[in-house]
Amino acid sequence: MQTGTVCYGDCLKHMKQWIELSGGVHGPGLADLIYFDPPFNSNAKYNILFEKGNNKARGHTAQETAFRDIWEWSSEARERTKNICGAVGHLAHKSIKGLREILGESGMLAYLTYMAERIALMKSMLKQTGTIYLHCDPTASHYLKIVMDNVFGSRNFLSEIIWNYGTPSGGRAAGKKPVKAHDVLLAYTADYGEHTYNRQYLPYSEKYVKEWFRHTDESGRKYQTRSRSGRKYRTRSRKGKIVRQYLDESPGVPLSNVWSDIMQLYGSAGWFAKLGSDERTGYPTQKPEALLERIIKVSSNKGDIVLDPFCGCGTTMVAAAALNREFVGCDISLFAIETVTSGRLYEANVNVKIKGIPEDFASAKRLAKDDPFDFESWAIEACHPGMMGNKVQRKDGGVDGTGLLLWPTTEGKKLVIAQVKAGKPTIDSVRAFANRIQSKEAAAGVFITLEKSWWTDGMQKIADEQGAFKTNPKSSTAYPVMQHWYVKQLFNKKYNRLPYLPELADPWTGKEMIVKQEKLFRK
Repeated sequence: MQTGTVCYGDCLKHMKQWIELSGGVHGPGLADLIYFDPPFNSNAKYNILFEKGNNKARGHTAQETAFRDIWEWSSEARERTKNICGAVGHLAHKSIKGLREILGESGMLAYLTYMAERIALMKSMLKQTGTIYLHCDPTASHYLKIVMDNVFGSRNFLSEIIWNYGTPSGGRAAGKKPVKAHDVLLAYTADYGEHTYNRQYLPYSEKYVKEWFRHTDESGRKYQTRSRSGRKYRTRSRKGKIVRQYLDESPGVPLSNVWSDIMQLYGSAGWFAKLGSDERTGYPTQKPEALLERIIKVSSNKGDIVLDPFCGCGTTMVAAAALNREFVGCDISLFAIETVTSGRLYEANVNVKIKGIPEDFASAKRLAKDDPFDFESWAIEACHPGMMGNKVQRKDGGVDGTGLLLWPTTEGKKLVIAQVKAGKPTIDSVRAFANRIQSKEAAAGVFITLEKSWWTDGMQKIADEQGAFKTNPKSSTAYPVMQHWYVKQLFNKKYNRLPYLPELADPWTGKEMIVKQEKLFRK
């Protein structure tokens, strides 16, 4: 595990490799602090793509989600559950076995088994003095706590922190239930009592200062190198003597497990002051740097290693670097990784290495051979910044990724689908994809291969038979309903091109985006 690195791909794969190379699950640990903010099982449907029309009446924006925050029971979930329940040595064995009895074969159990696989490895990643913070939604926090108790041991439970991030307002005030205005942080140690803990303090409130620091020192008191008067103080009894506690020498209020002084980046600012600078990137679940800075200050020291297995747009990396900590991150989103490399860390003058993203055609071929699913996700996002890969990669019905046209076709269609073949495709697979375009009522489909030569004349004939579409009936410009795009051209500056499509909506915001020199710029 190399610090100063962000790794593309599933953290499960990376952590297994790091643990194996460090001497196995009983090694000394690699990270001093782990923070992770995984996809919540909140069923929030962040900007979820609806395949047939906008469905605006349902109150959702018709666009592809940055990650699919919806978990369904599937063959993958069944296999995960079977493996954990059948292995008495698995750290989450008892919790998942019990939760299966309570929840049955459900989306929640699918989510929890996905998390249990990774949480068990994080236990092995953590040093004896380390602490782990799981950032979760109240929808699943009570189930996740059972899993964390099982993996880390209930004696190593440090705290349940409530992050009160905003005030009830707008759409969040709808519904026949209390308004959600907080997230949960579950903190556990590797070995309680041996863990790093740096006590933090918050400033006294104006009301507290007014009520308790009622006295003013008018006589002057030597302070550092000079005398100062007019200092506020209160009197305290210490060993039978009355002493003065000066306000400017008092640390403040010890940090509690309810944090209400850090506002969220999106939504109503409510009672809280505005941020000094706009750090928003457009990532839908981005957390404020102040939140990560507090966690890092509390549970690590300078030079320590901070790991974020779901690093998203890189907030943990930015905060760790600013506080002189080493960092390692992982994420399955190519867009998120590129946000880190080309944006925030670059602007903060932080050197970062990227691992797992192909830098040439040879490494793309290796990725296709070694990890077809990671290759599939990378190829989808590499072909066009308006496309996103699926979370579910098995039994996906022949659709590996999706996007949305910014403007509908003359027939009212907006969906664009894609399929990736790491190996040579057959003419039957191409014909099946053409049928999938029809059944999904998609405006267009992109068939992605490694090599151009793999696309035969017979395959092109099938594509041509699908016809063309327009987004403006008065325009002479028509686009193919089905087309081929190949990976090799990415690494050839002369022939590099995007699929021939109209403008696609930004998959993170649904708004217009400009594609220029293979980079994404938002309006």
